[in-house]
Amino acid sequence: MEIEITEQAIKEAREYEARILKKIAGFGQNYTGISQKDRYYYGYLGEWVFNEFLKKKEMKSVVTWDREIHELSDEGDFFFDAKIIDVKNATKPFYKNIMMPNQQFLRKKKDYYVAVRMIDETHAEVLGYVTYDDLLNTPIKDFGHGETKAILFTKLRKIDELLSQQIIKKWEKQND
Repeated sequence: MEIEITEQAIKEAREYEARILKKIAGFGQNYTGISQKDRYYYGYLGEWVFNEFLKKKEMKSVVTWDREIHELSDEGDFFFDAKIIDVKNATKPFYKNIMMPNQQFLRKKKDYYVAVRMIDETHAEVLGYVTYDDLLNTPIKDFGHGETKAILFTKLRKIDELLSQQIIKKWEKQND
């Protein structure tokens, strides 16, 4: 599903990026190959897109986006019923993989990794997801920026499968 990125979301992404950059030093390239500055901008936009996607699917009340708690950590982006979702944003429309730096993957287990891909500067799409075990069983590759876990977008699980899992349905019924 394609999501239009609003001017307000772009403004929020730049403000989010500025807050983080005040807390850290350096603008150099990191293990993703994206400048430190753009990494946080695109990370925020990917999370914003997934949040909008959840609203369109009427799942917003079930899954919580916590933008502040993880600003300088890898705790996860969205939370539901003790499960953690990490959003990975492919910043170019021709990218073909959901990618996870191996050092980040090993540092903190997330239950699900959702792939978002930028179509252009104001549009993105939610492509699907993989589980922790999917990535665990994926060989490490090096795309020129260090050890990375990567799965082709064509191999992703359907996002609706994640949203329709029994755990989410159970949570909804308890909170109606």
